[in-house]
Amino acid sequence: MLDGFDYMAAMARINELMNAVEGTPEAAELSALVDLVVAYEEKAFPIEEPTVEEMIHFRKEQEEV
Repeated sequence: MLDGFDYMAAMARINELMNAVEGTPEAAELSALVDLVVAYEEKAFPIEEPTVEEMIHFRKEQEEV
């Protein structure tokens, strides 16, 4: 699992690898880093399911725009 420092380093490396050609070692590294970052983000920044009331409120706000 990543920590905050490793997360930032992984994000920087992902940015460098964004144009990696499929099937290359760089693409494999990119895939592995993305998996680590996703796991870290799910644990560090969980997104809770909204309540019914929150969904209704959100929908009403969207209709007013």
